[in-house]
Amino acid sequence: MRFVSLAALGSVVGWATLSSAAAPVQRPTKATASASFSIGSPNQGRLDGGKRLGAAPYLRVVPYYAESTARWGLPSLVGLIDRAARRVARRFPDAVLGVGDLSRREGGELDRHHSHESGRDADLGFYLRGPGDKPLLPARFITFSPRGEASDHPGAVFDDARNWALVEALVDDREARVSHIFVARHIRARLLRYAEFHGVPSELRQHAAELMIQPSQAAHDDHFHVRIGCPPDQGRKCVEFAVLRTPRTAPGMVRVRMRSGSERTLPVLPPAHPDPTAPTTDDEDLAPRIRETPLGSDHVGRRPLSKEVEADNLDR
Repeated sequence: MRFVSLAALGSVVGWATLSSAAAPVQRPTKATASASFSIGSPNQGRLDGGKRLGAAPYLRVVPYYAESTARWGLPSLVGLIDRAARRVARRFPDAVLGVGDLSRREGGELDRHHSHESGRDADLGFYLRGPGDKPLLPARFITFSPRGEASDHPGAVFDDARNWALVEALVDDREARVSHIFVARHIRARLLRYAEFHGVPSELRQHAAELMIQPSQAAHDDHFHVRIGCPPDQGRKCVEFAVLRTPRTAPGMVRVRMRSGSERTLPVLPPAHPDPTAPTTDDEDLAPRIRETPLGSDHVGRRPLSKEVEADNLDR
């Protein structure tokens, strides 16, 4: 009996050994990519673990911005741009979206911008048409007047159909939450009229109208400036809105130093989040601690502005 038990035991052990040898060897899985974080506000923040936007048949970098390496953003922003451009191209096969700056690889200050610091902002050019009703791919963003004229590129035509399709794709995206589309009032009005004329549902038109805003100090009449809100997984480190800095100066005025080194005068504004328990003695230094961050090797370079007033609004 003992002999049978030992034999049975041996057969079981042998079968287990053969099974182990036949089983495929489990290789270690690749490490997953590190999470991406937007830290701070759009105009006073940084980007950690961002994703780079790549070119595609339906997506190109506008040549004026080709020397820039500001192609980084949260994966949700990069994905939004790619999905929106593909959606327009599916409807209009010859459509190619022109892209300007996003953020630097690690975020932070970006020359020629007052935001784009935390991986949630991107500049997208207008879709244009040229002679023969063919798509026009200019070397830089093209400015359009309220009359619909392109003063710096005669013959260029603002493509209502493709530009509305882009706005619709941005507003209607299921994965990223667009919080702002900065654009000139006359461009906004033009697109909303087009949408109404073509029977776009009122709910979608209303949503687009709420998101399209002209900043008070930059017309954005040559491109869309798209910003997404803080994704739910970002936590408290992601600050939804731009921070308005109000340094202490003479009563009634505030001097805001721009990235370029110039200064402009603004009306005095209250702090964004006043602390009623904070001391208010004359000896207290109320000036904010503005982080000094070098632009680094991957900044956009000190190219001339395409327009004298081209800059993102500081308080947006």
